[in-house]
Amino acid sequence: MQVLETLYQNDISRISIDRRNGVIMNAWLRPVEHDEMVVTADRINQFLRETESDKLLLSALLIGKLLPETKEWLSTTYYKSLSELGIKKLARVLPDNVFNRLTFESVITRAEAMGTVNFEVRNFSTDKAALLWLLEDTL
Repeated sequence: MQVLETLYQNDISRISIDRRNGVIMNAWLRPVEHDEMVVTADRINQFLRETESDKLLLSALLIGKLLPETKEWLSTTYYKSLSELGIKKLARVLPDNVFNRLTFESVITRAEAMGTVNFEVRNFSTDKAALLWLLEDTL
């Protein structure tokens, strides 16, 4: 049985951990500004370092659209930082809106083309499906 323990929560996001399986999960709770995304991402990375977790679930169902500067930062900086932290698997739960979904997909495609992603990435429609994929090697 999976147990998620909340590490941090505010009006922007909830960061949780499954310590047994080394999974950090961030669920965005509303649309965010660029600075809010960066601060939250730094906090996620801090928890990844402290717990030595190697699997990350980013649930963006409620995030809305990404701002241009956020797209640039994600593709050039954030995904590179995840590689440096030793992430093995990244599950992304993407918004239902087709335009927003395509935006998220283009960001990771660009990061992969730049050679900064050295972990497995998959996109999902639900948190449950994403977690099942992250845990498939541990079940």
